[in-house]
Amino acid sequence: MLRGCRFLFILFAVPFLLPNQLAAESLDQFDPLKVDPYMGDYEGEYLAVGRDPVPADAKVIAEGSDTYRVMISTKAVHDVFWSPRIEITGRRTKEGMQLEGDSSGLTWEGQIKDGSMVARVRSRYGGTFALHHVLRESPTAGLKPPKGAIVLLPFEKGAAPDMSEWDNSTWKSHSDGSMQVGEGDNHTKREFGDVRLHLEFCIPYEPEGRGQDRGNSGVYFQDRYEPQVLDSYGLIPRAGDCGAIYEIAVPPVNACLPPLSWQTYDIVFRAPRFTDKGDQSEFPWITVELNGVKLHERQWITHSTVGGKEGFVAKGPFRLQDHGHPVRYRNIWVQELNIQQ
Repeated sequence: MLRGCRFLFILFAVPFLLPNQLAAESLDQFDPLKVDPYMGDYEGEYLAVGRDPVPADAKVIAEGSDTYRVMISTKAVHDVFWSPRIEITGRRTKEGMQLEGDSSGLTWEGQIKDGSMVARVRSRYGGTFALHHVLRESPTAGLKPPKGAIVLLPFEKGAAPDMSEWDNSTWKSHSDGSMQVGEGDNHTKREFGDVRLHLEFCIPYEPEGRGQDRGNSGVYFQDRYEPQVLDSYGLIPRAGDCGAIYEIAVPPVNACLPPLSWQTYDIVFRAPRFTDKGDQSEFPWITVELNGVKLHERQWITHSTVGGKEGFVAKGPFRLQDHGHPVRYRNIWVQELNIQQ
Protein backbone atom coordinates (compact mmCIF):
# COMPACT_ATOMS: atom_id res chain seq x y z
CA MET A 1 0.00 0.00 0.00
CA LEU A 2 2.78 2.41 0.87
CA ARG A 3 4.65 1.51 -2.30
CA GLY A 4 1.56 2.11 -4.37
CA CYS A 5 1.00 5.49 -2.72
CA ARG A 6 4.57 6.49 -3.42
CA PHE A 7 4.10 5.58 -7.07
CA LEU A 8 0.98 7.68 -7.35
CA PHE A 9 2.71 10.66 -5.77
CA ILE A 10 5.54 10.53 -8.31
CA LEU A 11 3.14 10.05 -11.20
CA PHE A 12 1.14 13.15 -10.37
CA ALA A 13 3.82 15.35 -8.80
CA VAL A 14 6.35 15.39 -11.65
CA PRO A 15 4.07 17.02 -14.27
CA PHE A 16 3.02 19.54 -11.63
CA LEU A 17 6.57 20.76 -10.90
CA LEU A 18 7.34 23.71 -13.16
CA PRO A 19 6.66 22.02 -16.52
CA ASN A 20 8.35 24.79 -18.53
CA GLN A 21 11.60 24.40 -16.60
CA LEU A 22 11.55 20.60 -16.79
CA ALA A 23 11.04 20.77 -20.55
CA ALA A 24 13.89 23.23 -20.93
CA GLU A 25 16.35 20.85 -19.23
CA SER A 26 16.22 18.56 -22.28
CA LEU A 27 17.27 21.49 -24.51
CA ASP A 28 20.63 22.23 -22.92
CA GLN A 29 22.37 22.48 -26.27
CA PHE A 30 19.46 24.43 -27.78
CA ASP A 31 19.92 22.66 -31.11
CA PRO A 32 16.96 23.76 -33.28
CA LEU A 33 17.62 21.04 -35.87
CA LYS A 34 17.17 18.33 -33.23
CA VAL A 35 14.13 19.96 -31.67
CA ASP A 36 12.37 20.91 -34.92
CA PRO A 37 14.21 20.38 -38.25
CA TYR A 38 11.51 22.21 -40.23
CA MET A 39 11.24 25.51 -38.32
CA GLY A 40 13.22 28.54 -39.45
CA ASP A 41 14.62 30.23 -42.55
CA TYR A 42 14.93 29.00 -46.11
CA GLU A 43 16.45 30.57 -49.19
CA GLY A 44 16.62 29.74 -52.88
CA GLU A 45 14.82 30.70 -56.09
CA TYR A 46 11.44 31.20 -57.69
CA LEU A 47 11.31 29.51 -61.10
CA ALA A 48 8.80 30.29 -63.83
CA VAL A 49 8.67 29.28 -67.49
CA GLY A 50 10.36 31.79 -69.79
CA ARG A 51 11.90 33.83 -66.98
CA ASP A 52 15.24 33.95 -65.21
CA PRO A 53 15.25 32.54 -61.67
CA VAL A 54 14.37 35.11 -59.00
CA PRO A 55 15.93 34.97 -55.48
CA ALA A 56 13.42 33.94 -52.83
CA ASP A 57 13.24 33.15 -49.14
CA ALA A 58 10.80 31.67 -46.65
CA LYS A 59 10.00 31.42 -42.96
CA VAL A 60 8.47 28.35 -41.37
CA ILE A 61 6.78 29.09 -38.04
CA ALA A 62 5.73 26.23 -35.72
CA GLU A 63 2.17 26.65 -34.45
CA GLY A 64 1.62 23.39 -32.55
CA SER A 65 -0.11 20.08 -33.30
CA ASP A 66 2.33 19.39 -36.17
CA THR A 67 1.01 22.48 -37.98
CA TYR A 68 3.12 25.33 -39.40
CA ARG A 69 2.62 28.71 -40.99
CA VAL A 70 4.80 29.01 -44.10
CA MET A 71 5.57 32.46 -45.52
CA ILE A 72 7.35 32.56 -48.88
CA SER A 73 8.33 35.58 -50.98
CA THR A 74 10.63 36.69 -53.75
CA LYS A 75 13.30 39.21 -52.92
CA ALA A 76 13.29 42.67 -54.52
CA VAL A 77 14.93 42.37 -57.94
CA HIS A 78 14.92 44.94 -60.74
CA ASP A 79 12.60 44.02 -63.60
CA VAL A 80 10.73 41.26 -61.78
CA PHE A 81 7.51 40.65 -63.68
CA TRP A 82 5.70 39.42 -60.60
CA SER A 83 6.71 39.32 -56.96
CA PRO A 84 4.64 36.65 -55.23
CA ARG A 85 4.27 36.71 -51.47
CA ILE A 86 2.33 33.75 -50.24
CA GLU A 87 1.28 32.31 -46.89
CA ILE A 88 0.27 28.66 -46.81
CA THR A 89 -0.02 25.82 -44.28
CA GLY A 90 2.46 23.05 -43.53
CA ARG A 91 1.47 19.76 -41.88
CA ARG A 92 4.11 17.45 -40.49
CA THR A 93 3.83 13.76 -41.45
CA LYS A 94 6.02 10.68 -41.17
CA GLU A 95 7.33 11.37 -44.68
CA GLY A 96 8.13 15.06 -44.12
CA MET A 97 6.02 18.21 -44.26
CA GLN A 98 3.20 18.63 -46.75
CA LEU A 99 2.46 22.17 -47.97
CA GLU A 100 -0.89 23.40 -49.25
CA GLY A 101 -3.11 26.44 -49.32
CA ASP A 102 -4.66 29.25 -51.33
CA SER A 103 -2.69 32.51 -51.53
CA SER A 104 -2.33 35.36 -54.03
CA GLY A 105 -5.33 34.00 -55.91
CA LEU A 106 -3.63 30.65 -56.58
CA THR A 107 -3.63 27.17 -55.07
CA TRP A 108 -0.23 25.98 -53.87
CA GLU A 109 1.15 22.58 -52.93
CA GLY A 110 4.53 21.11 -52.08
CA GLN A 111 6.68 19.59 -49.38
CA ILE A 112 9.68 19.98 -47.12
CA LYS A 113 11.99 17.01 -46.78
CA ASP A 114 15.66 16.63 -45.79
CA GLY A 115 16.11 20.41 -45.56
CA SER A 116 14.69 21.18 -49.02
CA MET A 117 11.43 23.00 -49.72
CA VAL A 118 9.43 22.87 -52.95
CA ALA A 119 6.22 24.88 -53.32
CA ARG A 120 4.45 25.08 -56.66
CA VAL A 121 1.24 26.39 -58.17
CA ARG A 122 -1.25 23.59 -58.77
CA SER A 123 -1.55 24.48 -62.45
CA ARG A 124 0.37 23.74 -65.67
CA TYR A 125 1.06 27.48 -65.94
CA GLY A 126 2.38 27.94 -62.44
CA GLY A 127 5.80 28.67 -61.02
CA THR A 128 7.84 26.86 -58.38
CA PHE A 129 9.75 27.88 -55.27
CA ALA A 130 12.86 25.74 -54.68
CA LEU A 131 14.59 26.56 -51.38
CA HIS A 132 16.87 25.02 -48.74
CA HIS A 133 17.01 25.36 -44.96
CA VAL A 134 19.56 27.83 -43.54
CA LEU A 135 20.60 28.66 -39.98
CA ARG A 136 20.98 32.39 -39.50
CA GLU A 137 23.03 33.95 -36.70
CA SER A 138 23.22 37.41 -35.23
CA PRO A 139 26.41 39.16 -36.37
CA THR A 140 27.09 40.26 -32.78
CA ALA A 141 26.55 36.88 -31.08
CA GLY A 142 29.53 36.11 -28.86
CA LEU A 143 30.79 39.70 -28.98
CA LYS A 144 33.64 40.13 -26.49
CA PRO A 145 33.43 42.91 -23.90
CA PRO A 146 35.81 45.80 -24.64
CA LYS A 147 38.45 46.91 -22.20
CA GLY A 148 36.90 48.62 -19.20
CA ALA A 149 33.46 47.06 -19.64
CA ILE A 150 31.58 45.71 -16.62
CA VAL A 151 30.78 42.03 -17.21
CA LEU A 152 27.38 41.27 -15.70
CA LEU A 153 27.20 37.68 -16.98
CA PRO A 154 30.46 36.22 -18.31
CA PHE A 155 30.22 33.82 -21.23
CA GLU A 156 32.48 30.89 -21.96
CA LYS A 157 31.28 27.87 -23.93
CA GLY A 158 31.07 24.81 -21.73
CA ALA A 159 31.27 26.75 -18.47
CA ALA A 160 28.44 27.77 -16.16
CA PRO A 161 28.51 31.56 -15.74
CA ASP A 162 29.16 33.46 -12.53
CA MET A 163 25.85 35.01 -11.44
CA SER A 164 27.23 37.08 -8.56
CA GLU A 165 26.24 40.40 -10.21
CA TRP A 166 22.55 39.41 -9.89
CA ASP A 167 20.25 39.32 -6.89
CA ASN A 168 17.99 36.32 -7.61
CA SER A 169 19.58 32.98 -6.76
CA THR A 170 16.62 30.96 -8.10
CA TRP A 171 17.76 31.61 -11.65
CA LYS A 172 19.78 28.67 -13.01
CA SER A 173 23.36 28.73 -14.21
CA HIS A 174 23.83 26.21 -17.05
CA SER A 175 26.89 24.50 -18.48
CA ASP A 176 26.17 25.95 -21.93
CA GLY A 177 27.22 29.35 -20.53
CA SER A 178 23.71 30.66 -19.96
CA MET A 179 21.50 31.81 -17.11
CA GLN A 180 17.86 30.66 -17.21
CA VAL A 181 14.84 32.52 -15.86
CA GLY A 182 13.82 31.26 -12.42
CA GLU A 183 11.21 32.40 -9.91
CA GLY A 184 10.73 36.16 -9.94
CA ASP A 185 12.56 38.94 -11.74
CA ASN A 186 16.33 39.34 -11.52
CA HIS A 187 18.07 42.68 -10.86
CA THR A 188 21.68 43.74 -11.10
CA LYS A 189 23.24 44.67 -7.80
CA ARG A 190 24.79 47.74 -9.45
CA GLU A 191 22.98 50.79 -10.77
CA PHE A 192 23.69 52.57 -14.05
CA GLY A 193 23.05 55.81 -15.91
CA ASP A 194 24.27 56.29 -19.50
CA VAL A 195 25.33 52.91 -20.90
CA ARG A 196 26.02 50.71 -23.87
CA LEU A 197 24.60 47.24 -23.21
CA HIS A 198 25.29 43.96 -24.99
CA LEU A 199 22.99 41.06 -24.11
CA GLU A 200 22.20 37.70 -25.71
CA PHE A 201 18.99 35.74 -25.21
CA CYS A 202 17.46 32.47 -26.36
CA ILE A 203 13.71 31.98 -26.69
CA PRO A 204 12.34 28.52 -25.76
CA TYR A 205 10.41 26.37 -28.22
CA GLU A 206 6.74 26.89 -27.33
CA PRO A 207 4.75 26.27 -30.53
CA GLU A 208 1.40 26.01 -28.74
CA GLY A 209 1.74 29.53 -27.32
CA ARG A 210 0.29 32.66 -28.86
CA GLY A 211 1.01 36.36 -28.44
CA GLN A 212 2.52 37.24 -25.07
CA ASP A 213 2.43 33.57 -24.02
CA ARG A 214 5.33 32.56 -26.23
CA GLY A 215 8.84 32.97 -24.81
CA ASN A 216 8.04 36.15 -22.90
CA SER A 217 10.64 38.08 -20.88
CA GLY A 218 12.11 41.58 -21.03
CA VAL A 219 15.14 43.76 -20.36
CA TYR A 220 14.37 46.75 -18.15
CA PHE A 221 16.71 49.75 -18.04
CA GLN A 222 16.79 51.43 -14.63
CA ASP A 223 14.02 49.00 -13.63
CA ARG A 224 11.65 51.13 -15.75
CA TYR A 225 11.95 50.96 -19.57
CA GLU A 226 11.59 47.66 -21.41
CA PRO A 227 12.91 46.46 -24.74
CA GLN A 228 10.72 43.38 -25.17
CA VAL A 229 11.95 39.79 -25.30
CA LEU A 230 9.39 37.50 -27.00
CA ASP A 231 9.03 34.92 -29.73
CA SER A 232 7.88 37.26 -32.50
CA TYR A 233 9.48 35.35 -35.38
CA GLY A 234 7.45 35.74 -38.57
CA LEU A 235 4.97 38.27 -37.15
CA ILE A 236 4.02 41.76 -38.31
CA PRO A 237 5.77 43.89 -35.64
CA ARG A 238 3.64 45.55 -32.98
CA ALA A 239 4.30 47.57 -29.84
CA GLY A 240 4.41 44.41 -27.70
CA ASP A 241 6.71 42.34 -29.89
CA CYS A 242 10.39 41.57 -29.66
CA GLY A 243 12.41 44.62 -30.65
CA ALA A 244 9.71 47.02 -29.44
CA ILE A 245 10.17 49.53 -26.65
CA TYR A 246 7.16 48.04 -24.92
CA GLU A 247 4.04 50.07 -25.75
CA ILE A 248 6.21 53.06 -26.73
CA ALA A 249 7.83 52.30 -30.10
CA VAL A 250 7.05 49.64 -32.74
CA PRO A 251 9.97 48.04 -34.62
CA PRO A 252 9.98 49.18 -38.28
CA VAL A 253 10.93 45.66 -39.41
CA ASN A 254 10.92 42.18 -37.91
CA ALA A 255 14.56 41.34 -37.13
CA CYS A 256 13.83 38.24 -35.02
CA LEU A 257 15.44 34.85 -35.41
CA PRO A 258 13.52 31.60 -34.78
CA PRO A 259 13.12 30.19 -31.26
CA LEU A 260 16.20 28.35 -29.92
CA SER A 261 18.51 30.77 -31.81
CA TRP A 262 20.83 32.98 -29.79
CA GLN A 263 19.69 36.54 -30.46
CA THR A 264 21.37 39.81 -29.50
CA TYR A 265 20.43 43.21 -28.18
CA ASP A 266 22.99 46.01 -28.59
CA ILE A 267 21.58 49.09 -26.92
CA VAL A 268 22.72 52.60 -26.05
CA PHE A 269 20.72 54.24 -23.29
CA ARG A 270 20.93 57.89 -22.20
CA ALA A 271 19.52 58.45 -18.72
CA PRO A 272 17.13 61.28 -17.82
CA ARG A 273 18.69 64.64 -17.08
CA PHE A 274 18.06 66.81 -14.03
CA THR A 275 18.66 70.42 -13.05
CA ASP A 276 20.92 71.42 -10.17
CA LYS A 277 17.79 71.56 -8.03
CA GLY A 278 16.95 67.96 -8.85
CA ASP A 279 14.08 68.66 -11.26
CA GLN A 280 13.89 66.51 -14.37
CA SER A 281 14.92 68.51 -17.43
CA GLU A 282 15.09 65.86 -20.21
CA PHE A 283 13.52 62.48 -20.90
CA PRO A 284 15.75 59.45 -21.45
CA TRP A 285 16.34 58.12 -24.94
CA ILE A 286 17.38 54.74 -26.32
CA THR A 287 18.97 53.33 -29.49
CA VAL A 288 18.27 49.64 -30.12
CA GLU A 289 19.80 47.06 -32.43
CA LEU A 290 18.30 43.57 -32.56
CA ASN A 291 20.46 40.93 -34.24
CA GLY A 292 22.55 43.67 -35.85
CA VAL A 293 19.53 45.55 -37.29
CA LYS A 294 18.95 49.08 -35.99
CA LEU A 295 15.30 49.38 -35.00
CA HIS A 296 15.22 52.58 -32.92
CA GLU A 297 17.59 55.54 -32.90
CA ARG A 298 17.46 58.04 -30.03
CA GLN A 299 13.88 57.10 -29.27
CA TRP A 300 12.58 59.36 -26.50
CA ILE A 301 10.98 57.56 -23.56
CA THR A 302 8.29 59.60 -21.85
CA HIS A 303 7.00 57.10 -19.29
CA SER A 304 7.80 53.84 -17.57
CA THR A 305 6.76 50.48 -18.99
CA VAL A 306 3.73 48.88 -17.33
CA GLY A 307 5.19 46.90 -14.46
CA GLY A 308 8.27 49.14 -14.24
CA LYS A 309 8.99 51.56 -11.44
CA GLU A 310 7.46 55.01 -11.75
CA GLY A 311 9.29 58.31 -11.99
CA PHE A 312 12.69 59.21 -13.38
CA VAL A 313 16.10 58.61 -11.79
CA ALA A 314 19.70 59.32 -12.70
CA LYS A 315 20.75 55.72 -12.03
CA GLY A 316 19.00 52.38 -11.57
CA PRO A 317 19.55 48.63 -11.96
CA PHE A 318 18.91 46.42 -14.95
CA ARG A 319 16.04 43.99 -14.52
CA LEU A 320 15.47 40.76 -16.43
CA GLN A 321 11.83 39.74 -16.31
CA ASP A 322 10.32 36.45 -15.21
CA HIS A 323 7.13 35.99 -17.21
CA GLY A 324 6.77 32.26 -16.66
CA HIS A 325 8.89 31.13 -19.61
CA PRO A 326 12.34 29.43 -19.54
CA VAL A 327 14.17 32.13 -21.52
CA ARG A 328 17.96 31.98 -21.27
CA TYR A 329 20.50 34.80 -21.21
CA ARG A 330 24.25 34.87 -21.74
CA ASN A 331 27.17 37.21 -22.46
CA ILE A 332 25.84 40.35 -20.77
CA TRP A 333 28.22 43.30 -20.41
CA VAL A 334 27.92 47.04 -20.15
CA GLN A 335 30.05 50.11 -20.82
CA GLU A 336 29.36 53.16 -18.71
CA LEU A 337 29.13 56.30 -20.87
CA ASN A 338 28.83 60.02 -20.46
CA ILE A 339 26.63 61.10 -23.37
CA GLN A 340 26.70 64.84 -23.88
CA GLN A 341 23.74 65.20 -26.20
